[in-house]
Amino acid sequence: MNRVVALIVQTLTGFWQAVRGDLWRLPLGWLLGLTAITCIVLGLYVDRAAVLWAASLDEKYRRFFEVVTEVGDATGWLIALLVAVVVSVVIARRTVSAQTRQRMLLHAWNCWFVILSCLVSGAIHHVLKVLIGRYRPRYFFADDLYGFSPLNFDIAQNSFPSGHTQTVVSICFALYLVYPRPAALYLTIAALVALSRVMLQAHYPSDVVGGLYLGICTAILLKRHYLDPRTTSLLNPSESGR
Repeated sequence: MNRVVALIVQTLTGFWQAVRGDLWRLPLGWLLGLTAITCIVLGLYVDRAAVLWAASLDEKYRRFFEVVTEVGDATGWLIALLVAVVVSVVIARRTVSAQTRQRMLLHAWNCWFVILSCLVSGAIHHVLKVLIGRYRPRYFFADDLYGFSPLNFDIAQNSFPSGHTQTVVSICFALYLVYPRPAALYLTIAALVALSRVMLQAHYPSDVVGGLYLGICTAILLKRHYLDPRTTSLLNPSESGR
């Protein structure tokens, strides 16, 4: 029992030291404040007009974005990444080449880091949704409700931050950090999914900005404090972002 308590205390102490060390560094510090201010301004002056405009668009655009938004679902991404982890570890264990073993294990670490970026940011996203309890746009259209119901545990009613945006941005940005060459592809995927949430009136623009910041922030902090200390062997620069 004492060991468990000591481990919990050690974990919390390490977490606090990491957060304290990052308070004045990107992506925290002034960028967190700027994101909060941006969300407030959008909420006051832009959000309602944006979803009203999206609702007036032709049905063909809706059909397109209904397909796009499915890319923001975490399930397919996580399955593909888990398969990549397993395949990389199996190859690493069966190969006789030390160089190949190093490369495969680093690929496995990279993919595991992307998975963690999605899961950790997803957990934080759910906590924020419950705490903030912002009504989704559908309640604005149906009942003229535009505001907040804090500590609302019905996740389906809550809008801030956007879960699809958080998912796709955390995955795409984490992939960019370790495999930066297809940066344009990552950006295109993330931008289209984020846009789709507003175009389908599932979220307000400020919800998307919140999800965007959460996904990027989590990926950066996890790479800084989790991945980098565990990967001392580097891949070829053309294959890795480190």
